[in-house]
Formats: sequence, C-alpha cells, structure tokens
Amino acid sequence: MQLTRAMLDGLPKTGPTDPIEFYRRPLVGWLFRERINMGLRMLRRSDYDAALEVGYGAGAVLLTLAPRVAALHGIDLDTKPEPVHGLLDVAGFSANLVQGSVYELPYDDASFDLVVCFSVFEHLHEVERGLREVHRVLRSDGEFLLGMPAVNKMMEAGFRLIGFKGIADHHVTTPREASNRFAQVGLRVIEKRTLPAAGFRLYYTWLLGKSPAS
Repeated sequence: MQLTRAMLDGLPKTGPTDPIEFYRRPLVGWLFRERINMGLRMLRRSDYDAALEVGYGAGAVLLTLAPRVAALHGIDLDTKPEPVHGLLDVAGFSANLVQGSVYELPYDDASFDLVVCFSVFEHLHEVERGLREVHRVLRSDGEFLLGMPAVNKMMEAGFRLIGFKGIADHHVTTPREASNRFAQVGLRVIEKRTLPAAGFRLYYTWLLGKSPAS
C-alpha cells in the first residue's frame, strides 16, 4: 500500500485547503507523499472490513486504501463528495463520502476497524473532542492512524517558502498537545514514527488503538 506520484495524475484541487498541488512538486512532493506512506507502512493488517478517512481532500489516500478495504468511507469539512466519487469510479472503486466535521461523526459507535487521518488535527481548537469522536466510532480491536506536522515558527516559515499562505492561522494545535490527550480519551500508542527519524522533525505519526479499559 503506497501513494505514488502516478496516482496523483488527474486529481483536481477540491477546495481552498486542499494541498494536492504540493504532492506533485519534485522535492516537496516527495515529503508530502512520504508522510502518508510512512503512516501506511505502520498498519498491521493486510485488509480491513470498514475504514474511514477523516479529511479525504482530493481522494489520494482513499485511492491507496481502497484495494485493502471492503467498505470505504470518508468525511471532509471542505470537500464535496461528487468529484472524489468520480475519480474513484474511474479507478474501479467506490466509497461512501460525506461532507462534515470530525467533531460530529455521522456514524454509529464501533463502526470501523480502521480510521485514518493525515494533517487535520493541527487545525482543531478542540482536539480532545475530535479524538473522543474517533474513539467512539473505532472498534475495540481497531487501528487509528493519525498524522500531524510539527507546529512551530520554523515550520511556519517553511510553509510560507513553498507558497502555503496563512499557515499560522490554520495550525493551532501541536503534536505534543494532541498526544498528551490520547490517554485521557482512551487511546493507547501502538507505534510512533517521525519524518525524518532524527534531527528536526517535520511530521509525527501514531498508530493508536483503544485502551483495554475504554
């Protein structure tokens, strides 16, 4: 399971917050794709019964997940489902996509054995509320793959350098602030990785599961 440069051909920018154009750039594009692939390599299973992507954007991660998921779902605050439905259809896949918020996930308790979310929780002022909703819809043996960029002045400068405007207004929660709430909401860390593995870290990814008592 890997997001490749070729998979991005034909994927349109679906909204003002969709960074898909950055995935196609020579060096920056590798970093954007590798943050996804680093997380996908952490998954423990070869297939999943029901998976949810929070923040599906242009649909690149959905395309990557689709071959290994029986029932694929996605929710995004900004992106309308129709264009992403179209690109999935062309690839021979289908998904149940809705427009909505991670604060109020429109799914029953314990609906998914996989929830995937890249670069969403840094935008949340109420990060604990979002984590509790994911915990609610995750099955007792499910996996939650969560990725977040570093949030600091150097990253703000880096985003401005590549043309990503207003990042200081959008990135309001740090990876540490999010991870400090895992235990409070009943989530445990199965594995953690960073990009790069040492030095100045650009991206943080956790594979999480439900705590036994939750």
